Amino acid sequence: MKNLLLLEWRKLRWSVLITLILLTVTVSILTGTIYKSYALEHDLEAWEVAIPFIVFLFPLISVLPVCWLMYFERKDHFLMYTLPRVNKSRYLWSKWIVVAGSSFFIMFIAMFMGVITALYIKPDITPSYSLMDPVTGEVMPRLELQHFLGSLFVHHPLAYGLLISIWQGILSAIMATFGFVLSLFVSNIFVILTGPFIYYMLETFILANLKLEIYRLSVSFAPEFFNTDKFGYWPLLIGPALALIFTAVIAIYFRKIKKVPVYPT
Repeated sequence: MKNLLLLEWRKLRWSVLITLILLTVTVSILTGTIYKSYALEHDLEAWEVAIPFIVFLFPLISVLPVCWLMYFERKDHFLMYTLPRVNKSRYLWSKWIVVAGSSFFIMFIAMFMGVITALYIKPDITPSYSLMDPVTGEVMPRLELQHFLGSLFVHHPLAYGLLISIWQGILSAIMATFGFVLSLFVSNIFVILTGPFIYYMLETFILANLKLEIYRLSVSFAPEFFNTDKFGYWPLLIGPALALIFTAVIAIYFRKIKKVPVYPT
């Protein structure tokens, strides 16, 4: 299995490394510049105001560097040449592990470097408070009261940034898994690479119209002001769970109903 994983990594390494470098540089630059237009209370907010563009595009970022390979291996009938050398299941599992793992590390490393930039590289901000104390009438800090995991965010920002970056990496791996399943059955590279993003847009639109915004993947990816006192933590898991269920439904549909073979016949 180790050799299979190394083989798959070698096939994807350049697209993964190029995407990782570009995304890391982008997040770091945005974190170090955009915050200057905002009145912020805490240094880590510079990272949060920098990433809405990444939040919007994260399904594409998750899929584009890693989900093209299976399409070409099926199209060129390369899969047929692997049959005498390796078991089908082992080969496909190794490909999925590398695809999901690579997508995880691209997002995790890039986002955590944004956290590092916000906390240790850019100049310290001058705190600006906007919450009014109802007793004294004076302005007071709001983040510990209103921010998601506010105490951790304020007192241990590096730990908070690490936790959220890991979670964002997991969500990226889920989107990459979606794209990988499409690549097993679909013969259109455009559908494979944009399918997860289209799902993300439709999910956002449908849940917003149903007044169920708290269950969206975008909220789970960037939960800055998600109200855990009101909703608890479990709504943040609904978006990823729906994406996994939809991925499973797609796989069952192509495999069991349409009976599309993964290996060309």
